[in-house]
Amino acid sequence: RAASVAYTSGEHCAMCSAAHAWVGLGPIVYASSTEQLTAWHAEWGVEPGPVVPLPISAVAPGVPTRGPAPELAEEIRLLQARSAGAA
Repeated sequence: RAASVAYTSGEHCAMCSAAHAWVGLGPIVYASSTEQLTAWHAEWGVEPGPVVPLPISAVAPGVPTRGPAPELAEEIRLLQARSAGAA
Protein backbone atom coordinates (compact mmCIF):
# COMPACT_ATOMS: atom_id res chain seq x y z
CA ARG A 1 0.00 0.00 0.00
CA ALA A 2 2.75 2.46 0.87
CA ALA A 3 4.15 2.16 -2.66
CA SER A 4 0.84 3.08 -4.29
CA VAL A 5 0.17 6.57 -5.62
CA ALA A 6 -3.35 8.02 -5.69
CA TYR A 7 -4.06 10.37 -8.61
CA THR A 8 -7.12 12.61 -8.26
CA SER A 9 -8.65 15.56 -10.06
CA GLY A 10 -9.25 17.33 -6.74
CA GLU A 11 -7.52 17.34 -3.38
CA HIS A 12 -8.93 14.77 -0.95
CA CYS A 13 -11.59 15.90 1.52
CA ALA A 14 -10.89 15.54 5.25
CA MET A 15 -12.57 12.12 5.46
CA CYS A 16 -10.68 10.72 2.46
CA SER A 17 -7.39 12.21 3.69
CA ALA A 18 -7.84 10.55 7.07
CA ALA A 19 -8.74 7.18 5.53
CA HIS A 20 -5.77 7.41 3.18
CA ALA A 21 -3.42 8.01 6.12
CA TRP A 22 -4.98 5.35 8.39
CA VAL A 23 -4.55 2.58 5.82
CA GLY A 24 -1.01 3.63 4.96
CA LEU A 25 -1.36 4.51 1.29
CA GLY A 26 1.45 6.30 -0.51
CA PRO A 27 1.55 9.79 -2.02
CA ILE A 28 -1.44 11.72 -3.33
CA VAL A 29 -1.14 13.65 -6.59
CA TYR A 30 -4.00 16.05 -7.29
CA ALA A 31 -4.78 18.47 -10.10
CA SER A 32 -6.72 21.11 -8.14
CA SER A 33 -6.58 22.10 -4.50
CA THR A 34 -9.11 22.65 -1.76
CA GLU A 35 -7.95 26.27 -1.65
CA GLN A 36 -8.73 26.71 -5.36
CA LEU A 37 -12.16 25.12 -5.06
CA THR A 38 -13.04 27.23 -2.02
CA ALA A 39 -12.02 30.41 -3.87
CA TRP A 40 -14.00 29.43 -6.97
CA HIS A 41 -17.10 28.68 -4.89
CA ALA A 42 -16.81 32.07 -3.16
CA GLU A 43 -16.45 33.77 -6.54
CA TRP A 44 -19.61 32.07 -7.82
CA GLY A 45 -21.62 32.67 -4.65
CA VAL A 46 -21.79 28.97 -3.72
CA GLU A 47 -22.65 28.58 -0.04
CA PRO A 48 -20.03 26.77 2.06
CA GLY A 49 -20.82 23.16 2.88
CA PRO A 50 -21.38 21.77 6.36
CA VAL A 51 -17.75 20.61 6.74
CA VAL A 52 -14.66 22.83 6.94
CA PRO A 53 -12.62 22.38 3.73
CA LEU A 54 -9.21 21.30 5.01
CA PRO A 55 -6.13 20.58 2.92
CA ILE A 56 -4.61 17.11 3.12
CA SER A 57 -1.64 18.48 5.08
CA ALA A 58 -3.96 19.65 7.88
CA VAL A 59 -5.56 16.22 8.27
CA ALA A 60 -2.79 13.80 7.32
CA PRO A 61 0.51 15.68 7.57
CA GLY A 62 2.56 12.54 7.07
CA VAL A 63 1.12 11.79 3.62
CA PRO A 64 3.30 13.17 0.82
CA THR A 65 1.39 15.22 -1.75
CA ARG A 66 1.97 16.85 -5.11
CA GLY A 67 -0.40 19.44 -6.46
CA PRO A 68 -2.09 21.46 -7.63
CA ALA A 69 -1.15 21.37 -11.32
CA PRO A 70 -1.20 25.00 -12.54
CA GLU A 71 -1.43 23.94 -16.18
CA LEU A 72 -4.82 22.28 -15.47
CA ALA A 73 -6.34 25.03 -13.29
CA GLU A 74 -8.47 26.73 -15.93
CA GLU A 75 -9.84 23.47 -17.34
CA ILE A 76 -10.77 22.21 -13.86
CA ARG A 77 -12.24 25.61 -12.96
CA LEU A 78 -14.57 25.35 -15.97
CA LEU A 79 -15.61 21.81 -15.01
CA GLN A 80 -16.29 22.90 -11.43
CA ALA A 81 -18.27 25.92 -12.68
CA ARG A 82 -20.54 23.64 -14.71
CA SER A 83 -20.99 21.36 -11.71
CA ALA A 84 -21.86 24.31 -9.48
CA GLY A 85 -24.26 25.76 -12.04
CA ALA A 86 -22.05 28.80 -12.46
CA ALA A 87 -21.32 28.29 -16.15
